[in-house]
Amino acid sequence: MKYIILLFCVSLVFCSCDDFLTEETETGVTNNNFWKNASDVDAAVNGLYATFRFNHANNNNMYYRDRALLFDGITGAWANANNNQLWKSWSSTNGCLNWSWEYDIISSANGILDNMDRAELSPERYNFYLSQALGIRGYMYFYILKNWGDAPLVLHAEDVGAKARTPWQEIAELSIAELKQAASLLPRARDLVDIDGKPITSKQVFSKGTCQAILAHEYAWKAALNGEPGLNKIAIAYCDSVIADDSYGLVDNINEVCEIVIKGNSKEGILECDFENNEIDSKGYAAYFAGNFQWWPVRPLTTPSTARRGLLIKNSTVYSIYPDAKDQRREEYFYKLDSMAKVSTSITKGNAYVQKFRHVIPHESGNLIGQIKDYDINEIFIRLADIILLRAELRVKTGDEAGAIKDLNRIRERAGCSPYNAVVDGELAGAIQDERDREFFCEGAAIRYYDVVRNGTFRERLRGDFKTLTDQDVKDGALYFPVASTAFYNNTLMLQTPYWKRNGYAY
Repeated sequence: MKYIILLFCVSLVFCSCDDFLTEETETGVTNNNFWKNASDVDAAVNGLYATFRFNHANNNNMYYRDRALLFDGITGAWANANNNQLWKSWSSTNGCLNWSWEYDIISSANGILDNMDRAELSPERYNFYLSQALGIRGYMYFYILKNWGDAPLVLHAEDVGAKARTPWQEIAELSIAELKQAASLLPRARDLVDIDGKPITSKQVFSKGTCQAILAHEYAWKAALNGEPGLNKIAIAYCDSVIADDSYGLVDNINEVCEIVIKGNSKEGILECDFENNEIDSKGYAAYFAGNFQWWPVRPLTTPSTARRGLLIKNSTVYSIYPDAKDQRREEYFYKLDSMAKVSTSITKGNAYVQKFRHVIPHESGNLIGQIKDYDINEIFIRLADIILLRAELRVKTGDEAGAIKDLNRIRERAGCSPYNAVVDGELAGAIQDERDREFFCEGAAIRYYDVVRNGTFRERLRGDFKTLTDQDVKDGALYFPVASTAFYNNTLMLQTPYWKRNGYAY
């Protein structure tokens, strides 16, 4: 209930009162009487976190966005997205194409940045709140440019006029500048404290390391997509800073990845949406997603022959992804892979049983008692293993193959695998991408898709129409989403992405 009240109050703060009030009351929540002290700004920032959780990881408009799934059986909108045939599932009005969810988060951050100077704050709290708003806004603009390319740039809460699409490179420069500023003002994750001086353990709260990890990814993206290879060294420097930060550390084994890291706020986590089990925070996207590829033995009241999973992966595919028999991820991410592979196909249909997301919350009363209610897990966007493998990728691109192999083997060793062997594992860059596929199977927001786009391997690693894209198609935006029709309402400056304009999206 506290989040409902908080969101309601903060939404009033960020809205103009001109449409429904002729004068501001003394008791109502308004911009003139809200921004007084640290408690007010703290409430606004907590409202920003709540909007971030709901819009970025807890509503159905994130569903089906991942266009690089490793499953064999992919149905419906997921299949069309993975074949880059979006028009088969989504009209221009479909919420899955609508960037307004991301801009709602940006609007909340803008409201804080526009108004927090009114409050009486100590320098420490001022820097903290400023950096939370800048960090989240910078991250969301990076997310937008990865998904849509060029996009409107909105920097103030009341900036609601017609907007053309700003080149993504300019958006990236703004995002990078804001993340750098936030990183310069924030302490390490282990040193974060709340308004009462108590330690903050939530990896949803931005720290220096959070910003540096995002910057590593953003510089790597800009280096690849804008043809600026010199930026790879800057990305490596940010990876170095995160890896050296003793706020973070790898857990000891893959069982702990499933039991501790996925649950959230572990030492390996860097950026997460931190969910609570209540009426607002229930069912993040990871939980919804897991419900489509996990059933028995994770889901209560199911059997090995239950066939309601919407995403299926064959045993043979798992063996091809995880060829090392010593790889702990075989048995931790998939239930008794070897023994279940010997069970009659009349029961298994030849499919493996995913069990990576294990922390089930069952209904304890009512008609659904005993059935799954939710998963007690966070949405993990960045963890330390990601940054280590990103550095390995970047080291290959900058000629440091020895350093890349060292990073790659660090993750392989944690999984129980043999060290990298070029004869067995193939060329180094591909082996690192394979390792990322193995480690982050079904995690985060389109991690594999962004990896493939960043490395230009979409024709080799993706399926369907991705394989036949021409260089001109890519230049015209084939790897982005089309712009939803809502962006064109009362906005004569908006233009559709050229590839999608000729492939089913008129606007």
